[in-house]
Amino acid sequence: MALSSAACHSSAACCFPPLAAAREEHSQSAGDQKEVLQELVSACQYHLAAVDLVATANAERSKARQALENWRGFSENPPYPIRFIDDLRENRAVLDSYQSAVDAQIRIVNRQLESARDQLDAHQRAERGLEDKLSAITAPEALKQAQDALSRERIGSRIVAEEIGRLGLHLETQRAEQQMIQYKIQLAGLQLKAVEGKSSFTPDELDEILRGIREERRAVVHESQGSARPSAALNPLISWHVEFLDLQKQFWQARFDALKTQDPAVRKSGIASFKQWQDHIHEWADIMQLRLDGGTPPASVVLDPAELRDALRQARGFQRRIGFAITELGGGDQGIPRSFFDGLKSRLLSVWQAELYLAEEDDIIDGRKVVTYRAVTVGKIIRLAVIIAVGWLLLRFVARRLQPVVSRRPGVTQGAARLITRLFFGTGIALLVIYGFNTVHIPFTVFAFMGGALAIGVGFGTQTMLKNLISGIILVFERPFKVGDIVEVAGINGRVQNIGLRASRIEHFDGIDSLVPNSYLLENSLTNWSFSNTILRHNITVGVAYGSDTRQVAHLLLATAAEHGLVLDKPAPEVRFSDFGDNSLVFMLFFWFDSDRVGRDTLASDLRHMIGKTLTEAGIVISFPQRDVHFDRETPLRVELSRSPKSEP
Repeated sequence: MALSSAACHSSAACCFPPLAAAREEHSQSAGDQKEVLQELVSACQYHLAAVDLVATANAERSKARQALENWRGFSENPPYPIRFIDDLRENRAVLDSYQSAVDAQIRIVNRQLESARDQLDAHQRAERGLEDKLSAITAPEALKQAQDALSRERIGSRIVAEEIGRLGLHLETQRAEQQMIQYKIQLAGLQLKAVEGKSSFTPDELDEILRGIREERRAVVHESQGSARPSAALNPLISWHVEFLDLQKQFWQARFDALKTQDPAVRKSGIASFKQWQDHIHEWADIMQLRLDGGTPPASVVLDPAELRDALRQARGFQRRIGFAITELGGGDQGIPRSFFDGLKSRLLSVWQAELYLAEEDDIIDGRKVVTYRAVTVGKIIRLAVIIAVGWLLLRFVARRLQPVVSRRPGVTQGAARLITRLFFGTGIALLVIYGFNTVHIPFTVFAFMGGALAIGVGFGTQTMLKNLISGIILVFERPFKVGDIVEVAGINGRVQNIGLRASRIEHFDGIDSLVPNSYLLENSLTNWSFSNTILRHNITVGVAYGSDTRQVAHLLLATAAEHGLVLDKPAPEVRFSDFGDNSLVFMLFFWFDSDRVGRDTLASDLRHMIGKTLTEAGIVISFPQRDVHFDRETPLRVELSRSPKSEP
């Protein structure tokens, strides 16, 4: 009994661990499914929240547009106080910075959208792969794992689809804010234009400004002296605030003096002081920004982040106000402001990210059609052009090196090597275009806007080109003629120099080249003198005078042909007594020659020279055109003599 119990426990120890592992795996799988579903719920909630943000942004945009349309000028009459104009300039500068921030946010959201679309494509590819595998899986456990994986991928696709929708709404929100800021910038521009040349800086306004600075400085000093905090006296913000107010006092006094005088030396001195103060304020702002970013002050001093941010805002505003004063005094052309390059960079980035077209993409997720968009920007077009240009140069370099290698293969002619090289180049260009579009995230659906009419037009336009292209491929593989063959087609007689993709080049014997479309060569009658071999036959017609010894003439013609080194012995030359002509006895000399060694016309000319010399030396006359006139003797000729009219006296 004890043995049986021990055996039972041993059996349980062997059997239960796999079951426990399966349960643990199932529990883990269920936990993963739950976590993924919770992530899907969060994505849906974020998507819904983005809808409200779009509505708010659209309302603010409408309000800004209405304010721009309704503005008809200031109610106050000029001249306007200098601080009022500075406030308008400050508003415009802040709006420009906001616009730069929104432009940067739009670029970030666009990159996030590209990444999300790539993730959606990856999930959908994984789904299709798992669906293909499911049909081949028979084991229940493996089938269950594949189904769970497919379910996770589908949920992942839903999550990414919701994220794409949220990002799309976020992008719409940012664009609405961008348009709102543009409306406000236009309004600020109109306001600045309305006050241009209508400002005044009176002594009363200066006294009011200096009085406000003195009161603020007195309050700061009083607060630091009366504070119960031990670290208040050590707070660098208080000393900075006092120094900041003293610098403001000097600035306003120097600005007033510079504007009220016409002395160039005073203005130049004021501009130099302003630039020095501007650099000083810039250093203060950098220190404050460092503190906000995590810089550690002395241990005995605790800086309030809100106070730091307020001080930084004041420093940035005062820095811009100094820049306004420098521009007023004509010092803006003496140096490039610090913000110039930032503004230039922002504008260049705006041009780089400018959207030319939105390409629509359709995806099916859980039976639902999800429409996404990919922006075609100036930057993407430039990147695509660079990729294609560099790839084209590389393919051209490789193709030039490839043709000699292919032509050295046994059984490959020069024409076939050229075709293989061009097919390689064309295929490479097609793959390069596909790679470039995928790399810069431009879908091929951008061509959908062209419509059916453009597709039909392209079809008709490329019909002849494709016809010649296919004909060229057939000519190379069927080989009715090859490079180097002597052909005659459409009155053109010459040697084939090149078989291109669109047309073939035939060189006449007089050195003139003709381009003949491949389709014409394929569809019309063509004579190839060297299709099977280069051994050709030609003939020369010789006429001798009546009374010549015909056997001697034949013997002399054969001897002359045999003397020429380029006339082949086999097949042997042949002479035929062709006809009794009107003026001569006609003989024909037939001979064979190798067209690769000598041209037909050149050889015929040489033989005529030799035949003429041989016949002349043998006393045989080469006939010439002649006519015999015979009179009818049965009827006498009537002869009359008459005097010319000129000879009469």
